Amino acid sequence: MFEKQPWMQRAGEYPTNDTQYFSLLARAVFSAGLGPRVVESRWSAMTSAFHQWEPALVAGMSEGDVMRLVSDVSVIRNRRKIEAVIRNAAIFKELAAQASSFHAYLEEIGAHRDLETAAETLSQAFAHLGRTSALFFLFSAGWRPSVEGEAA
Repeated sequence: MFEKQPWMQRAGEYPTNDTQYFSLLARAVFSAGLGPRVVESRWSAMTSAFHQWEPALVAGMSEGDVMRLVSDVSVIRNRRKIEAVIRNAAIFKELAAQASSFHAYLEEIGAHRDLETAAETLSQAFAHLGRTSALFFLFSAGWRPSVEGEAA
């Protein structure tokens, strides 16, 4: 499906908190259309620029923050992706709060049964997250396709 990267969760080993999940969601948004080396080379600076991927802090970022980031050569300077990640932080917080955690939300949308349907749900909920990027997010967060006949 996707080439396993060192930072990805192993199958069935999920992030332990919502911040880790949000980091992977943001990585999926920024990775779309870019090579893994480009994203990896800027990830440390991105993490600092986006408040260690703390969803509440990212959701509070302003237009001034966007302007600062699009001129910062140490980060991925795609304005649409930056704005999408900020917008997604608010959506992420809301979905996680409704379900008690983002992991619980992913279970509610059936990620443990049907990755394709879960990816479609995620791509409709989040900005700049297409089906392939949503599958990339799920895979990187430890979710894998169910094997026929396997207990859920």
